Amino acid sequence: MMKPIAQILAVAVIALGALISFATADEGTHATVQKLCPVMEGNSIDEDIYVDYQGERVYFCCNFCKGAFQKEPEKYLPKLPQFAGGLETGGEDAAHDHAVDHETPGNRSRLLAFIGNFHPIAVHIPIALVLVAAFAEVLAMITKKGFFEHVARFNINVAVLGAVASVGLGLLAGMSANYTGDFERPFWLHKWLGIATGIAIAVAATLSELATRRRTSAYRWSFRAILLLCVVLVGITGYFGGQLVYGLNHYAW
Repeated sequence: MMKPIAQILAVAVIALGALISFATADEGTHATVQKLCPVMEGNSIDEDIYVDYQGERVYFCCNFCKGAFQKEPEKYLPKLPQFAGGLETGGEDAAHDHAVDHETPGNRSRLLAFIGNFHPIAVHIPIALVLVAAFAEVLAMITKKGFFEHVARFNINVAVLGAVASVGLGLLAGMSANYTGDFERPFWLHKWLGIATGIAIAVAATLSELATRRRTSAYRWSFRAILLLCVVLVGITGYFGGQLVYGLNHYAW
């Protein structure tokens, strides 16, 4: 029994060593003298943000630049040392500076921009609560038990508070962001759909209270309809938010 186990362990060690060697070799293959972002020239790269293009690894300073490159890679190839004729320039003719385009000067504005950074954290709270409320309402329809209606009511009421915080933080985050070109439309849609989602959640909470207090089917079914709308809006708003963070081709197959 011990001999087969020893053989398995030996094979596992050899396989692990091979994987480490392969990973090390891969890192060496993609080693590059690239130091600056090809999209926002003059900005240092973030080695955690990159794409592999035509056998070479291309680095960027932010996910915005990564998405822009994935949209039109040929536009930025001349600026990359990985490719023939690639030159890195960070002179006065640079496209724009990341710090200038994505931050607003002034201590007050910087504070508001910093607070806005918590938008991605806060936004998950109302999303989860809306989904739980919808699930509980479905169970209420199936089981005819009032317990699930109370669960839906509680979650949608708390979701209102989360929605207010998320929308507010999102507006603050938007003040310090400057999405141009192809990113302008997703940014605009994400912003206004987010506001619409917050309003829809507030309407759903109001209808939930009316349905509970007055015990009429009209309010109950109205609440269910608006709650379904909230779920749809959450999904669509998140779709455009994902494009802003991970690039326009994030959902491409």
